[in-house]
Amino acid sequence: MKLVLHAIAALFLALLASPALSQSFPVTIKHALGETVIPAAPQRIVTLGWSSTDAAIALGTVPVGFPSFRSAGFDKDIVPWVEEGIAKAGGATPVTFDDSAGAPIERIAALKPDLILAVYSGISEDEYKLLSQIAPVVAYPEHPWTATWQQVITISGEAMGKPAEATALVAELEIFIRAEAARYPALSGKSAVTLIDYNSAAAIHSADDARAKLLALAGLVIPPKPQAAGANEGFWYPLSYENFDQIPADILIGFFNSPELADEFFARPYIAAAPQVKSGAYVKMDDRVLNMSVISSSALSIKWGMPRYFEKVAAAAEHVGK
Repeated sequence: MKLVLHAIAALFLALLASPALSQSFPVTIKHALGETVIPAAPQRIVTLGWSSTDAAIALGTVPVGFPSFRSAGFDKDIVPWVEEGIAKAGGATPVTFDDSAGAPIERIAALKPDLILAVYSGISEDEYKLLSQIAPVVAYPEHPWTATWQQVITISGEAMGKPAEATALVAELEIFIRAEAARYPALSGKSAVTLIDYNSAAAIHSADDARAKLLALAGLVIPPKPQAAGANEGFWYPLSYENFDQIPADILIGFFNSPELADEFFARPYIAAAPQVKSGAYVKMDDRVLNMSVISSSALSIKWGMPRYFEKVAAAAEHVGK
């Protein structure tokens, strides 16, 4: 596994160093809000939403501006893996802006971008039209906030004229995820679900959710929905607290905004009575920064977050059946 990972990493570095593989311009990209023509290789990129910032940095260009993570409730403008990426690139710290009330059109215009990446975002059609008067805009491929981390990288790479580099990066990161999980024999053959506490029930993420897909990529099994669960609501389904002990998974992984919320949830009588909780085969994901690296996996967050994440999941796996 290590030899394969090193080979992919070497290929990625070789691709980054090879200008011959750069895509010729203009580039045309179709997306949910239209068709965007990028006339020349972008030099001043602004990103909206999440993850496109990381893709741009990983592919060699530090954006001139991107949303502050304070907009999403964090206590800093920039998350650690992005800070590390900017430092490694040796670029100046970009401008950050608040997009909690929508794309700040005037702030973005002042940055004079030549490309706006909004691949994993929720920009509206009206915002898209306004932003397109400033620079070419690449929106999400199908629906708001649904692009996979692989799509964010490959679409960003296409827009930047680096499709081969983007494809190599995706392959490298997928192998990295598998390799991190493979470090822990206790995870082999185990099933797991991720969940949150929502609307007076446990919201269990289905196999189509990004968190479940990440576990499946790592080799874990995503169990079927229990009969006691309610109808699917997009990428999750509700399960009443009274039926919490019917989740057919070896490991439970709960995502919370604070340690206090996690402790309170798992201390509830119905929750504490579940076999996974009684044996200790559960994970409290209660660090918002680490949670972000998993929920919104990206070109930079995967190598920062996956070692920490799988260490926690593996610790829970050691308690399965005990």
